[in-house]
Amino acid sequence: MAGKKPRQGWIYFVNPHKVSVSCKRGHNHLYNLSEPGEIECKTVDCTLVINSSRVFRGEHPYIIWTSDQFQDESKYIQTFTVIPLTSQETFKGLSVVYPINSTKRNGLSKNSLALVHQICTVDANCFKDSQGNWFERVGQLDIGDKEAIEERLKYFLNLGDNPGEDWLMNNVSMEVLEKVFDYLPKEMTQKIDLERVISDLELW
Repeated sequence: MAGKKPRQGWIYFVNPHKVSVSCKRGHNHLYNLSEPGEIECKTVDCTLVINSSRVFRGEHPYIIWTSDQFQDESKYIQTFTVIPLTSQETFKGLSVVYPINSTKRNGLSKNSLALVHQICTVDANCFKDSQGNWFERVGQLDIGDKEAIEERLKYFLNLGDNPGEDWLMNNVSMEVLEKVFDYLPKEMTQKIDLERVISDLELW
């Protein structure tokens, strides 16, 4: 049975191999990214090479965020902006990552992390079968999860007001704080009492 056109918050288990990537000059095109590596910009007279290895790829659950049309080589292609989900905890603790527990509603088999900083645009055909029918969705997000991801997306894209102290307290782990502290210049860290900062955060 064919599915319906994807909507915001719906989750699909797919491999979005055709992804929008831009070179350093801002030329956007859709590329078939079957393997990580370098690709040449499609824009005529542009000789820049794009490193596509940073694009999150492979078969994973993805959250549909927005629907749009992408102009590529003088034609319009339907696209979706998606956010990848992973059960690996490599990015756990980052302020731009949101944890989602598996539920019957969202259809996830494992607790997952929404990698908001890996949001990307993909060809809508990645969500269709060979006959052009939409895939069946795995599930959909709860309203609370959608709102939390939206807040992280605003933070990542630097939209709206700067997050307040309470938002930072609730979304940045102690482990990440310590890592940031380690990267600061010594002249700055000498003026900061990290143990006191952590103690204050734990009492918040």
